Amino acid sequence: MNNAQLHQLITTLENLDPLKLEAVNLLHTLRPQTGEWLPTTLTPAAKEQVIAATVELVAYTRRSANMARLLSHLQPIPLRDVPVVELQP
Repeated sequence: MNNAQLHQLITTLENLDPLKLEAVNLLHTLRPQTGEWLPTTLTPAAKEQVIAATVELVAYTRRSANMARLLSHLQPIPLRDVPVVELQP
C-alpha cells in the first residue's frame, strides 16, 4: 500500500457517516424520560419498535463479528512510508 492509497483510505473512512442503530436511539430517548433501560409497559407500536431495534442490533453484531473474523485472516501490510505521530498529553 503506497502513501496515496493510504491517504485515500483514511479520507474515505473519515468521511463515513456514523451508523445509526435504532436500539441506541431508543436507549437515548427512553432512559432520560423514564429512568428505565427498557419500558416496562409496551404499546403494540412500541413493542414492534423494540423488536425491530433488537433484530437490527443482533444483525449488526453478527456482521461486526463476521468482519472481525475476515480481517483477522488478512496478511499484514507493512507501512514503511507512514510517519508515526505520537499524541501529546
